[in-house]
Amino acid sequence: MSKDTQFSAENQPPRGRGKSSKTKILEAMKRTSRSEEDFYDMLVTRAFDPDDSIGVKEVLARISPLKKAVAPPVEFEFDESASITDQIGQIISATAKGIIPPDITGMLIQSIKNACDIEQAVDLKARIEQLEELLSVKS
Repeated sequence: MSKDTQFSAENQPPRGRGKSSKTKILEAMKRTSRSEEDFYDMLVTRAFDPDDSIGVKEVLARISPLKKAVAPPVEFEFDESASITDQIGQIISATAKGIIPPDITGMLIQSIKNACDIEQAVDLKARIEQLEELLSVKS
């Protein structure tokens, strides 16, 4: 590691995150004797200017923002009590039959994997606690 990339008392990252863009803009508006309300007034004025297409977009984005895309609901036979491999098989079978779109299949399988990971972590934690308890009893 070169000397100038090592952290030392003299070479430290800057403190704090600094001001946000909104804070900087509001401070600039104060310096020019303008308010946040003035900004919105100007924006609405621009929205009604036929030569200004950006103003309309900005006002519409604030009044009626675009909705986030949501996956459509799907219904298929699914046995929650089945083994994990059988559950994934059910999902793949429904995909092959055209019941579930492939992108939704990926999300469902990833959800099952995440649930398994959580279950393993909880199980591992319980086992470690049991081992620690056994070790403390023998000491």
